[in-house]
Amino acid sequence: MKRLKIMLTMAMVALMAVALPFSAFAAASTTTVSTLQVKMKFDGQELALPAGQTAFTYEQRVYIPIRFVSYALQKSVVWDAKTSTVRVSEPTSSEAVVLKEYLMNAAAAAKSGSSSTASAATVKVTFTNAKFVFDGKEKQLPAGQKVFAKDGTIYVPVRFMSESVGTAINWDAKTKTVSGESKAYREAQQGSSGGSGSGSNGGNAGSGTGSTGGGASGGNTGKQTQEEIEAQAYASLSKLKASCQATAMNLGLQYLSESDPDKKAALIAQGQAALASCTAQFESIISNTEAKLKANGYSTDVIQTYRDEFEAELKRYREMAESLT
Repeated sequence: MKRLKIMLTMAMVALMAVALPFSAFAAASTTTVSTLQVKMKFDGQELALPAGQTAFTYEQRVYIPIRFVSYALQKSVVWDAKTSTVRVSEPTSSEAVVLKEYLMNAAAAAKSGSSSTASAATVKVTFTNAKFVFDGKEKQLPAGQKVFAKDGTIYVPVRFMSESVGTAINWDAKTKTVSGESKAYREAQQGSSGGSGSGSNGGNAGSGTGSTGGGASGGNTGKQTQEEIEAQAYASLSKLKASCQATAMNLGLQYLSESDPDKKAALIAQGQAALASCTAQFESIISNTEAKLKANGYSTDVIQTYRDEFEAELKRYREMAESLT
């Protein structure tokens, strides 16, 4: 457990050194937006944003966190810091596991209301440059639409993301609900209404999708110990640490050797986006760990301890960075 806490505090250190000392530059590229109390429903399932994240409007468009919307669209998302590129694609088998657990938590939070959005407010967000690649094909962000960063999270226009992967999107202004339906979901709905239909809720174990893991297969009978869950989290955080430090070192060396102000500014933007990506991955690991602890009947009190430690370290490095600038 101690090693896991150390990992949470160390994974971001290198990136803080790259991204945060450049806050003076970022100040010139910020804007104020209005947060939005919004419901989100994808493929018939209502989902809630993770704690600390929000939706907001900018020039009459709704923006939400990129990892949240990508997972809601059943897609994997990766940030390439070297090229400032967002890559959205079909998830691998291991990514699909994380994706499903993330959505399970989001659905549970929506059902319980534990992640209900705070009262509408105005917040500052930072403009961020990014390219988008969907299943290997680059797609331009429409004119007038932007990418933003806020508190280590990248925000994107929900309609652009949804329609780029073939999901029909709808905005209900009366109920303030964003709803998306994928092509596969629409076809399944049309098929289920065609009449053969008792199989959708039937008890045949072989016809299910496996997302809820029925006990007939016997695959989930073994209960993980708390130590095993923490060991898995530690392994994931180790990979995150190595990746974030490598990115930070690369950007830092480029910045120190660069004399062109425009190229320095571009490296600053890459550092900020990389920091956002690492924070999002941290959130995914913690969400996954919390879900496993709950599933096995263990206390999740330690999760808040990890978060408090993580936030305290971020604050400390921000203060150090601000003193340097």
